[in-house]
Amino acid sequence: MKKAFVLVGLAAVVLFVADAKALTITTNMGGADCEMREVNPTTNRGTSTEIASRVSAKSLGASHDHQSLIYLKFNVSSVTEADLMKDIIVRTTIRNTNLAPGRYKDTVEPIGPNTGWDYYVLDPTTPGADWDELTITPSTAPGLYIDGDFTTKPIYDFLGDLNPELTYLGQRLYDDEYLVSGHLAVGAPFDFVLSAGSALHQAIAKSLQQTDHKTVTVVMYIAHNADSDNPQWINFNYLFNSKEMLVLNNDPASPWGGMSNANGEFSPSLIFVPEPATLVLLGLGGLFLRRKS
Repeated sequence: MKKAFVLVGLAAVVLFVADAKALTITTNMGGADCEMREVNPTTNRGTSTEIASRVSAKSLGASHDHQSLIYLKFNVSSVTEADLMKDIIVRTTIRNTNLAPGRYKDTVEPIGPNTGWDYYVLDPTTPGADWDELTITPSTAPGLYIDGDFTTKPIYDFLGDLNPELTYLGQRLYDDEYLVSGHLAVGAPFDFVLSAGSALHQAIAKSLQQTDHKTVTVVMYIAHNADSDNPQWINFNYLFNSKEMLVLNNDPASPWGGMSNANGEFSPSLIFVPEPATLVLLGLGGLFLRRKS
């Protein structure tokens, strides 16, 4: 009889190995998280229980003018050279649940892509890079152009060039699984993964070598523009939990609904994973082969 091999128990072991060796840095650990809202350029939102981004302009049909984005500061003083050889996950967790399927995907003909998030990293040597969560405002935040034009994102100048203090890291779109349910479970992770050698890795190394504050700032911004042809994408807030959200919103459909965030379990975080999941599979797969006759 022909013999076959089946792989068993691998997923659980991979997760265990990753969790056992991963360095996790949350915004609770000497860091900060704050929303910057251009419509209120001198207002500080550092104590809010939500962090959010939206793009909208009344001139394009929105009910209010808004341009807001998320600033996440992480204390990286504990990061080692070995950690910088690992992949990094930028993790935020879901706070609100009122996302209809049309708010994930451009349903206007011609059908467009899923929406999601663009990520940037701030040059850690920029003046003001070690910003204070309780005092920072859009007017004082490094990396922004506050011009009152709500059809353009304030990280770009009037020519459409990205602020030179920021480097683009990439994009994370909402998965199709969200389109089916139209519901984001409170506390669910939204992960953006960066391979070793990325601009974020370089910024961390630069901060460790060239600054006293030893922090890096990641900026998150909704991927679509204010002039999107999808009406559900206009004037809509996409919310994540901040470190000030001490108890998650009660969500009966979520296994995390109502759980405590007092120790930062659901706060924005950087997770330095031991190695890419594919390499873990290759490295451990042979240990869990069973012969099946």
